[in-house]
Amino acid sequence: MAKKRQKDGDDALFEQYDFDELKDELSITALAKMQARENKPPSDADHLDVNEQKILSFFTDRLSAVKQEIYKKVASYDHMAMRVSDITTILAEAKYASEEFIQNITTFQESAKQRIKEIKHEYSVRKIDIEKFKTKNSIVREASYPHSKILYIGIIMVILLSETSLNAYFFAKGNELGLIGGAAQALIISLINIVFAFFLGGYLVKKLNLVKKSPVLKYGVLATLLGSFTLILFFNLLVGHLRVQLGIDPDAAYVEAIKTFLANPFGLNEFDSIILVLVGLLSFLIAFTDFYKMDDEYPGYGALDRKYQDALIDFNELKEELLEEIEGSSKSILNKLETQQMTSKVIMQELMEVPIFRQKLQDHYKEYYNYLNNTCNAMLGLYREINNDNRTDEAPAYFKERIELDKDHEIIIVDAQFKSDLQEYQKAVLELPHIIGEQKLKINATLKSVIAELGSESDMELNNG
Repeated sequence: MAKKRQKDGDDALFEQYDFDELKDELSITALAKMQARENKPPSDADHLDVNEQKILSFFTDRLSAVKQEIYKKVASYDHMAMRVSDITTILAEAKYASEEFIQNITTFQESAKQRIKEIKHEYSVRKIDIEKFKTKNSIVREASYPHSKILYIGIIMVILLSETSLNAYFFAKGNELGLIGGAAQALIISLINIVFAFFLGGYLVKKLNLVKKSPVLKYGVLATLLGSFTLILFFNLLVGHLRVQLGIDPDAAYVEAIKTFLANPFGLNEFDSIILVLVGLLSFLIAFTDFYKMDDEYPGYGALDRKYQDALIDFNELKEELLEEIEGSSKSILNKLETQQMTSKVIMQELMEVPIFRQKLQDHYKEYYNYLNNTCNAMLGLYREINNDNRTDEAPAYFKERIELDKDHEIIIVDAQFKSDLQEYQKAVLELPHIIGEQKLKINATLKSVIAELGSESDMELNNG
């Protein structure tokens, strides 16, 4: 194949041949002389001979290959031009973005109102309950209790473990199982002290704080408290006597402890037993105080207030959740508008290059066809000149005629209508930031209006509650 020299560095499709190499490849000289020796083609011939047909076919094949490649390029340009529909869609969505947002937010607003109504009903019920409770019990202060009971529960557990561990040492001396048996006995005793402390400090003593209480309740509670404190004192003294008897006779320790306790409850003369009693009483008092402070001192006030506070927290969380959903919806559509604006610019930049590419391809093809046509006629002219110089008769008259490589060689590459339409789309895209700006103002105005309306409705229900 004859070497080609590239016509345009940006488009390898339109390449030109080296004339001398192509002449040799087509065997112009040899074929022309061979035909001339036989005086062919005849002087009266009126059409191309076989060799001329071969030369013509070479160039028509090349032209056909170029046209096929051009058709592919034109098809790709047409495909790119279809992106105009993307711009059309973007423009339509941008123009009606606020209407879509308003429609969605209106539906959301109705749902939000219903959710506010439901949770405000619960809040209103809790608020009415606590106001009635405060009025009924002449309470003018806010409820007082720790936000978390972890600290108080931790104190109780420390008391339980400390008392058990300390008492285990004292009981181990008189227990046949040693420290393990002593720990088991100490745990039971510690649990009894904790249970008494819970009943008295967390429940019974608070009955004395009731505003409305009958003398029977008042003195009954006082009597129960006095009896309970006496009982816990005697219980710990009995434990002290048990500790003494475990050191004397473990098998009969329980019976002997009761006897010695009944005979003289305070008759403890061992240091370990006295310490055991003091530790038990101190643990009881600390646990009693801890259980008392674990909730409001007025019976039932703390539990009722917590329900009210939980309803208020649920309401505030709902408002935050609704606000986040509304702002999220707004942010989503605003981000979509920004993305659409950038996308439309990118698409338009790509489309603006299509007419340039088409025009460039059109010009190159036209020029290249002229090149092929001229080269083909030059090769035929050389063939005919050599043939004429080497034959003995007259050459055919058609040797003087110039041929046309392809009468239907023109291809429509430039799309004038698309180029015109593109200018209109370009104007629309240039106006898109203004359109989007207006949509943003409408969306933000709607957003503020919905937030304000939901907020006023929430506050109104709050006040009504």
